[in-house]
Amino acid sequence: MNQPPNPAPNAPLNPSPARTDNPYSIYRLPEALTCWPAMAVMAAAFLVAALVFALGGVMARVWFGFTLLFAIVAVVVGMAGVSGAGACLSDLARGRPYRGLVGYFMAGLLCLPKLLGAGLVMGLGVLAVFLALAVVFFVCKIPVLGPLLLVVVVPVAVLLMAALMLALYVASSIVGPALWDGERVMHSLSIAWHITRKYPFAAIGKIVGGMLLSAIFASMLFGLLTSASFTVGGMFAAVVGMGGDFGGGMGYGMGGRMGGGFNPLAVMMGGASGHVMGAGVGFSLVFALASAFVFLLPLMVGVLTWCEFSEKVDLGSIRDSADEALKEVNSKVADLKEKAQAQAAAAAAAATAATTAHNTANTTNTASPAPAQAPAAAPVASAAATPSAAAVAPATAAPAASTAPAAPACPQCHGEVQADDRFCEHCGHKLV
Repeated sequence: MNQPPNPAPNAPLNPSPARTDNPYSIYRLPEALTCWPAMAVMAAAFLVAALVFALGGVMARVWFGFTLLFAIVAVVVGMAGVSGAGACLSDLARGRPYRGLVGYFMAGLLCLPKLLGAGLVMGLGVLAVFLALAVVFFVCKIPVLGPLLLVVVVPVAVLLMAALMLALYVASSIVGPALWDGERVMHSLSIAWHITRKYPFAAIGKIVGGMLLSAIFASMLFGLLTSASFTVGGMFAAVVGMGGDFGGGMGYGMGGRMGGGFNPLAVMMGGASGHVMGAGVGFSLVFALASAFVFLLPLMVGVLTWCEFSEKVDLGSIRDSADEALKEVNSKVADLKEKAQAQAAAAAAAATAATTAHNTANTTNTASPAPAQAPAAAPVASAAATPSAAAVAPATAAPAASTAPAAPACPQCHGEVQADDRFCEHCGHKLV
């Protein structure tokens, strides 16, 4: 007796007929709603994030900076839960066995730096396009040639911006599932670029169709839950009451005049009554579960799009080309770094040589004799032609210096005067 083949570990019990032609059809979208591990990890992450955010509001009484700190932690936890749910949906779409909730949460947490890096690279690409357009429009400011250039530049810029928006929309839906599927950051970006370039309208059609279905379902679910929440909240206010101190003295005067009205800031800062805070936590649980239930659909759209179009391109060649391009970029960066280091070393050596030469010149100028004594030896050079003349010169110079007449001086002030002066130029005394 022939036995039917065993299904995949995560395959649905009643697969739709469309899956026989396309295993990643958009009709597999409702399977995300039955993926309990994905919903559990996302709901748990949202719940923990909500509790951390509420704890930050309570700790704000000690220091207001705790609110910002705990808010950042809550955002990281929530994003890790979303990323872990995406990894779980990737296992569902590929037919791989499920991992535990902790494993999915850790996988999502480890994927956050990759997602941040991919987003940063895409942001730098967008910034480069905007800078290029700004330079082109700056050139078009030329008085005569500018208007003629704008006739061509404006249509090209519009088409380029439309292509950029299309590429960003497709890439933002594909890069995340590629990272959840185990691809590296540059590989996922390269694959997303090839898919966008080869299958732009097919990919965008699949993504838009899935997002429309997700939005319709989300609006229906949240509309139903909002109506039910208002009904339950009205019954709670009528039976239990909102509490006289619900405003917590933080209602800017409205609590005293209106009997203590609703103050969301008091809830965040921990100034509400116990019943109201308990009800608020209950409503938060409901909407956290609903958000986790609804957010699975857009994630599943991206996962199905990635799984379908990744099989239509040559992943091996794309990875190899991305690695080669990355190696070339790294080699160019290394060459530029070496050139910069060589130029810096040459500049430092030149500066050191200039400093040494300057110091040497200063030392030489300080150690050299006074130049005023050099001309005094010139008259003696002719007289010193023979050793006997050089020996006689000092002996004859001493008596001449001793027999030289003294300069005349004024008898009144003893100042030096000339021999033919009749009056002293210092004190006016009559000399003759």
